[in-house]
This record gives sequence, C-alpha cells and structure tokens, in this order.
Amino acid sequence: MQDDFDFGTRSRYLAAILWFALALFCLALAFGMLSAPIQGHPVLAVLIKGSIVLLLGAIGMGTLVSGMNALSGASGKARGVPDEALAHCLTCGERTPNDVVCPVCGEPPCDRTRSFHVDKQGWGGAAFGVALFGALFCLGLFILIGPYYDGERRVWVLLACGGLALLLLAVGGAGLVGSLGTLRKGLGGGSTLSYSVGGKERHAGGSGAALWGKLVWLSGQARVVAPLSPYPANEGGYRVSAGDIEFAEMIATLNAAGIVNLEDVTTYQFRLGEEPAKEDAPPRARGDGPLPFTRTKSRCLRIRLAPLLRTVRPTGEPDDGLSDVYCVEEHLASEPRNSVYRFFAQYVGDDVINEVDVRQLRHRLDETPVHRAQAITHARALREGGIVVAQELVDAVLGGLREASKQPSV
Repeated sequence: MQDDFDFGTRSRYLAAILWFALALFCLALAFGMLSAPIQGHPVLAVLIKGSIVLLLGAIGMGTLVSGMNALSGASGKARGVPDEALAHCLTCGERTPNDVVCPVCGEPPCDRTRSFHVDKQGWGGAAFGVALFGALFCLGLFILIGPYYDGERRVWVLLACGGLALLLLAVGGAGLVGSLGTLRKGLGGGSTLSYSVGGKERHAGGSGAALWGKLVWLSGQARVVAPLSPYPANEGGYRVSAGDIEFAEMIATLNAAGIVNLEDVTTYQFRLGEEPAKEDAPPRARGDGPLPFTRTKSRCLRIRLAPLLRTVRPTGEPDDGLSDVYCVEEHLASEPRNSVYRFFAQYVGDDVINEVDVRQLRHRLDETPVHRAQAITHARALREGGIVVAQELVDAVLGGLREASKQPSV
C-alpha cells in the first residue's frame, strides 16, 4: 500500500507511522483479550481466546514488520546474493571481479547484483499463516463444542453450527499443515537464485541455490554474437575438400550480395558446484573448500536471411528524400535476387529471426543434390552479375566449417 504513496522520505515515515499505529492497536487488543477473564468452561475460554489472540497477534506482528521495512526503506530488489556468485562472470563462469573485463569472454564491467533475483524461503509469511489458520482451527472447535455445552438442543442449530465448524476445521487444519511445512523450509535458510543479463549481442541466464547466504551451486548458459572474424589456422585433423571450398564460396557470395547475414556465435555453459538431482530438492550444505567448476565452449558460424528492403517513392510526387520503405515480398517479385532469396528461405527459414549454422545448412543441401547444384548455380550467377567476393570472407566461412566439425553432431 505504501508504494502507491511513495513520494520520498516523508511518505516512508508516514507509512511507517500508519503501520506502527495499526500494529499497536492490534497488539493491544490481543493483550487485552489474553488478560480478560471469560466465564465458562476453561476449554472453551482457551479456544475463543486462542483464536482471537492468534488472529490479532498475527496482524499486529505483520504490520509491525511492514512498518520497520518502510522505515528502513527496504525494497524488493535482490538482496542476499552470495559473494561467491558475484565473484564469477555471468557469461562464462570465470572467476573475475565485476569491475574488470572478463579475460575469457570479454564481458564488460557491470553491477552483477542488479541481474540477480533471490527467492528466499522466508519464515515471516509462513508464521503469519500458522497463526491465521491456527485461529480458524480454534474457532472451529469452539463453534463445534460451544452450542452443545451451553445447552442448545435444537437440531437445525446444532447442524448449522456443526457444518460451519467442520468447514473451519478443514480449512484451518489444511492451512496449518501447509504453513508448518513452509515454515520448516523457511527456517532451513534456503533460497533460490536466478539471473538474466545482456541484450541482442550478449545474453546470459542461469539459476542456482544458496543456504544461509552461502552458495551451494550455480549454473548458467550464454550466447555471445560477434561480427564475422577470422578463425584460427587449421591445426590438423580436418582436411579441406573441393566441396568445402565450393560451399564456402557460395555462402560468401550470398553474404556479399546482402542476401544472408553471417554471425560469429560463441556459446558458453558452466556449472559451479553440484546441481541436485531433483528440481524441487532443498539445497544441502556443502563442505569447506572451493566449489567444483566445469565449463563448455562452442563456436559456430550462424546464417540468417537478411531483411531485404527497397525504397519506393509514390508515383507522381517529387523526390524529397523521405521515401517509404517496403519489404521485398511485395515489391521485388520481378527481380532475380528475390528468387535466390526465396530459394534459400526453404533451408534457412522465411523469417529473419530463424537461423542455422554452416554445418546444418550444408547437411540440408547435401540431402538434396539437385538443390545443392541449384544453390551453387545461384551463387555463380550472382558472381557473374558483378558480386565480388573477398578471399578473406571465403576463408572465414571455411574456418566456420572447421570449427563446426569439432562440435558434437546434432
């Protein structure tokens, strides 16, 4: 509620005063009810006192905690992230300070705390639930026993009270059992971690667990997209064939013609510590010493269709330099490059979001030799039409083929 009136420090103080006043009111009523004498059977007195005291006491303690949070300016930002998690790069998992560039993946300096979300198994809400459902359970017992003890013998009254009492007992008992289980987990000090960082060129995400502020495990995966760059020289183990050169020249020609885009994509996967076998298993305390660390890295050349555009000036209007832009799907049907674009869309995907790596594209083309021959012919026609391809671009595609051959088959 106080977030709706958060206009600065004064609003925080005002919200804290309101919370404290409500807490004082509820706790005073609970204390008064606890000390007030009640005539009747002692069991019934304990039940009615217990239900009211538990209810008012839970509300009073909850509002007291809310007032303390408002006074201290506590927010919903991620708090309690273990230092061990913040000491590792969120892209590749390398142990790197957050104020320097990662030497492995080149992640720039950033505030890693802002990328984390901590979901703690807090005990405050569970304790409130225990008190609330305990109050319902006590009230149900009171309604079940009270009328009969007071001498009520009308059947319809006893049935109505019995039905209401059973409903309160069922709701209160089920809620009490669930709240006690949640409270037990909360008192265990466990919390789950998740993070997400990056943008179009670099995106990383992962999850983990901590116990009493100490990291138990953390795993993540990341994708880093970079402009096309030369690959390391071939160190043996892969022999370039005539088919490789022909395929590389075809891809380089399509890229030079602006039909496809080539991106150098590096994928990282790392794990710090041992992840539990079951997803819902609570985190277990680990022993002393550093957490085991594993990381896998793969690099590939990704291909996607380029968004082919054309500027069109409305007929009969002067060229003012503000031409509208239209997609080729409506306006390039008669141009030869559109046929090449549509041909490769069946292998790459007809959406600029879709992408494949060089090995996947070659495998798809090799499955249909006729289409492979047609693809080579399209590339040759583009070169004969004036598209000049640099040898460095062809070598980069060959490097992508070599790198893809080192990765496991998909």
